[in-house]
Amino acid sequence: MAKVVLENVYKSFSDRSENSESEAKKGENSSSPTPVLRRINLTVEDGEFMVLVGPSGCGKSTLLRLIAGLEELTGGNIWVGDRLVNDLPPKERDIAMVFQNYALYPHLTVYDNIAFGLRRMNRSTGILPVNPKQNFSHFKEDFLVRVTKPFPKSLRYLSEREKAVQKQVKTVAQLLQIESLLSRLPKQLSGGQKQRVALGRAIARNPQVFLMDEPLSNLDAKLRAETRTQIVKLQRQLGTTTIYVTHDQTEAMTMGDRIAVMNQGQLQQLAKPLELYNHPANMFVAQFIGSPPMNFIPVHFQAPLLINHPQFRFTLPEIWADALRKFDRQSLILGIRPEHFSLSVPAPENLQVEVDLVEALGNETHLSVHLLGETNPDFSLQVRIPPEKQVTIGDKISLALLSKKIHLFDPETNLAIFPKY
Repeated sequence: MAKVVLENVYKSFSDRSENSESEAKKGENSSSPTPVLRRINLTVEDGEFMVLVGPSGCGKSTLLRLIAGLEELTGGNIWVGDRLVNDLPPKERDIAMVFQNYALYPHLTVYDNIAFGLRRMNRSTGILPVNPKQNFSHFKEDFLVRVTKPFPKSLRYLSEREKAVQKQVKTVAQLLQIESLLSRLPKQLSGGQKQRVALGRAIARNPQVFLMDEPLSNLDAKLRAETRTQIVKLQRQLGTTTIYVTHDQTEAMTMGDRIAVMNQGQLQQLAKPLELYNHPANMFVAQFIGSPPMNFIPVHFQAPLLINHPQFRFTLPEIWADALRKFDRQSLILGIRPEHFSLSVPAPENLQVEVDLVEALGNETHLSVHLLGETNPDFSLQVRIPPEKQVTIGDKISLALLSKKIHLFDPETNLAIFPKY
């Protein structure tokens, strides 16, 4: 197990284009670097389950591939334990990666897929050769193992090395409950079974770090939830440092010890799940973490504590006074999560809205509403109410805000303004 440290990691790709006929004739292409990752500083503690989350194209998978050595680093340093791995090839980084598409060898059985990495490891583990001079004898042993594999068990040749591999594969198969699948080919497996085999191949090597690149994205919702629980339990049991990439904020919130939220190649916030949810650092994090997402309403602030909007007005709690003093008579962005509305009666501090859409989910009901008098046809609010509240499309209702749960943002920087407790 090991700590992973990223120091000012930078990654850019060349964007080549033919600008002129003369350049084309010369065979020259102009290229300008396109930054993909910018100044990523991140420390993943030994044994921690770190989740990288963000929208597609934000650079999270590229960051994972940089750690694995599958992409070349443009700038910065990557440390795994006490080793600087910038220039080390992937096989020498002691890292195991689980890919989104599983990457199983279709012509190999489950047993051989799990054993594949073990048979090719080149470090001293008690499984594989330590002395390079022994390579020829091990080649002969491997040849005998392959040739006698179709024979009955009593006639098969098993070297000490292969016996150790067999023991490790069976241990991993028992851990993942796939003992009955060891003789099958990948085409004979379901999606969830393939995922467990891919996990088994990574676990069998007993690496210092696990890297997982959206491993559940190809599974259906029920199987995804089950496998998510299995991965968390396995990580707790093994205690291996794990970096997990996903675009699903539900996976991030339920799996990670800490979550790193990324957008456009930059780290937006690093915190524990509930810290991200309750105290987002900026509007992007506030909108990305949470489903349905946080609502944003432009308002005007008047010192000491008055929030004004053409359709409502209310007074903030006293804890906001110091933090908002410099924003007197300025515009702010009010953020409120869907569950922090409640059905109420008409009042100056409440929002008067009309219901546009009702989604009854059984355990809760989601509403899409618009403010009465709102001139922007695209502006809507998402509201979550208890299932016993009966609301239909076209109803005009009043919504009260839970004042202790509101968020305020600076519209110029999109950064959160935090009250002083």
